[in-house]
Amino acid sequence: IVITIYLRALIQLGQYSKVVDYSNNSSSSSSSSSSIDKNTQEVAYALYRLRKYDACRKLIMSSSDNNDDVATDGDENDNNSSSSSGSSSRRLMAHIHAQTLYRLGETNLADELYAKLLLNNGGGSDKDDEEGVMDDDEREDTLSNALANRIANYTPGSMLQNDGTSKVSWLEQDESIRQLIQSYGEDNNSCGDDNDDEEINMLQNYDLAYNLATYMLLSSDGRSQSQVVQAKRLLEHAEKSALTILDSTSPEEEEEDGEGEEEEGAPTVDADNDEKQKMVLLAEREAGPIRANLALANILLGGEENEMAALRTYLTLLTKASKEAGVAAEQGNLLATVSNNLALLRDGKESVFDVLKRIPITSSLSVSEDVTSNGGKKKKGKGGSGGGGVSIVPLVGATPQQVRTALFNRALLLAKMGNTTGCTEALEVLRASLLVSYHGDNSTANKNIFGKKGKGKKKITPATEDDVPTARPCSDAEIAAWKAQADWLESELVRISESTDKNSADIIDSAIANLDKAINTSGSTDGLGALSYTKSQLLLHRAVLADADSAAPAIIDAIESLPLPVLSCPGTKVTLASLYGSSNDDAKAEQLLSDLGDDIALAEFRLERGQYQQAVELLESILDEQGSDAPMEVRAMLVKALSYTDPAQAEEVAQSLLNYIPVELDGEELESMEIPRFAKRTGDSSSKVRKTIAATGGGKGRMRVGERKKKNRDAVLRKRAKQREAYLSKLEADGRYDPKQSPQPDPERWIPKSQRSYNRRGRRGRNKGVGAQGGGAGAGMEKDAAKLDIAARAAGNNTFSSGPSTANVKVNSSGGVRKGKGGRRR
Repeated sequence: IVITIYLRALIQLGQYSKVVDYSNNSSSSSSSSSSIDKNTQEVAYALYRLRKYDACRKLIMSSSDNNDDVATDGDENDNNSSSSSGSSSRRLMAHIHAQTLYRLGETNLADELYAKLLLNNGGGSDKDDEEGVMDDDEREDTLSNALANRIANYTPGSMLQNDGTSKVSWLEQDESIRQLIQSYGEDNNSCGDDNDDEEINMLQNYDLAYNLATYMLLSSDGRSQSQVVQAKRLLEHAEKSALTILDSTSPEEEEEDGEGEEEEGAPTVDADNDEKQKMVLLAEREAGPIRANLALANILLGGEENEMAALRTYLTLLTKASKEAGVAAEQGNLLATVSNNLALLRDGKESVFDVLKRIPITSSLSVSEDVTSNGGKKKKGKGGSGGGGVSIVPLVGATPQQVRTALFNRALLLAKMGNTTGCTEALEVLRASLLVSYHGDNSTANKNIFGKKGKGKKKITPATEDDVPTARPCSDAEIAAWKAQADWLESELVRISESTDKNSADIIDSAIANLDKAINTSGSTDGLGALSYTKSQLLLHRAVLADADSAAPAIIDAIESLPLPVLSCPGTKVTLASLYGSSNDDAKAEQLLSDLGDDIALAEFRLERGQYQQAVELLESILDEQGSDAPMEVRAMLVKALSYTDPAQAEEVAQSLLNYIPVELDGEELESMEIPRFAKRTGDSSSKVRKTIAATGGGKGRMRVGERKKKNRDAVLRKRAKQREAYLSKLEADGRYDPKQSPQPDPERWIPKSQRSYNRRGRRGRNKGVGAQGGGAGAGMEKDAAKLDIAARAAGNNTFSSGPSTANVKVNSSGGVRKGKGGRRR
């Protein structure tokens, strides 16, 4: 007991190395081996905190507690206190073991261990661990860690099944997760205005809601849009709960001091203000990742308003980080993620080079440019904002999923720039990182992750695994999927650069063949969804390249050849039905939509095909079946269909829509919102939004009575180009313009038009203050030339000075000011 107390005291003091040293020194004596064996959990925890993950796992595996029953409960017949403490000890070791596996990149094993922990130890008890069962707080923390483990190594498409539905994991079947989604992810549970309602809707563990929503957003490729909406609502509740840190100081405590202590109040007030500022900063830092994922939810939901909201959020987070000292070091991972997502928003609106500067790097091998050891901080005069260097956004402590995404995005942008060398190097690093999950306890990779490379801009070739970022996926099937993605990008690089060494089509065919081999040789269903998802991308890409016109029959054949997990997805079926409709094959389209069971999609298809009466009958049947629970779009589509068949009834339905439109305006919420501020950029959609709001008084897209609609900028430029061509053709016909001869530049083009010699207006005083900047003709030029004509001055012909010479006049050298009578200055 004494040794246990001593070791735990060292852990509380943060002296983890002393715990390990004591264990190593004591292990040499056989007498103390049993006591050290009893304190395995303290030593294992110290190794975990020292980031000695290999040693920690070996210690846990070789401990007296067998790994197979480390996550299971004790003997059911043993109800004494020793069994309770033994169960708690085993569960603690299981927590350390699971977190160690997470750090080692072995996320599948960690997921299995978390499942054993949660399924075998029960939960739902508000009491302390008196019976060896998890209480609610421990269970929620374990669920949060299990979700973070799933997020860290997710591969797109891994949730797909053969029937097109998403795989439901054991986490989503957990009763606590279901209750959380039902309570805070549904629309009818928004926070009310009363304080009691706000307290009820506050999350006790907003980390769990945040991780659950992040997992739902990250796996959105296999989910419906309604689940993305649920994730957004979870994040909104989590943000409000995170900001409740600001309410932890009670004003009653400040009023307890009497009036006799007013003289000592000034220092106390300053201390209270400093404490409040610290809490505000803490609350903002807690809410930062939640707001970043809220912006990601808006991007996934789509639409201009959601996109603008995401852009405002990302710009606000980056602006606050640049103003606050020390935030970049503590939340560098968050800022790198924000910068990467901002690059996604600005792609196509900024130059590729500017977008590339937003992509985070994972090590000095992520870029071809020189990266300094200070984490990419640009020195003054070298690679500054006006230079040509690439801005470095370091991504330290990133998860494997973040590393793979950053490397792939960088390679993709380098390919778009036509940078063959940079893209090839980025793909080499990506392929190498897929095979590395952990560098080892004694590795120096994390210590010198942004080390200097050679002189100039040469790139050091990776010599060991320590030079490669860790990004190994969960399974061999997912590794094959990511390698196929890299092959696809390499084929695009070959096609863009028109290389003769390799053939783009051969690379794509080889990648698809490798995916087929991985699908056939896979011994389990894990990773099959990712393989099918990647193969579908490559098949569609090959079909588009084969048919430049993207004709409907060729695309239909490509979609019909997709793997079953992707072909069975509702989105794929709706797309295929739309292509059938464009090919005038309505029978196949309706059959697909009927088999899908989506009556709304079938009604929308009939509206597009002009089958208004059939659409009205289908929409009315939906309203009769669902009643008030029917979506708003059903009534809107019914109004559109009735406008072609029964305009009078269409007006009645349109009037009834007003009863279903909710009007929720919260003045306090509007006042607390930040005012969006954007930089003025040419062609930026934000300026268009501001102009639209200013012109319409807040109603976007509405015109005032008698106001003319402003023409599109592109249309104006096209009209000007046509007028210019017609004008030049007329001049050429009159013999006044020859397109083969370049026109002579006007020698007075640097002089204002009002002062030029051929301008009739303003001739008086036009030669005053006129001087050519780079040469030209005119009176101003002649005067300047006369000043510098030494030969003319020697011959006495210089007309520059017509007055008497002042060469014989003596200059007053006293430096004083001459005064007249009375001491006044002249």
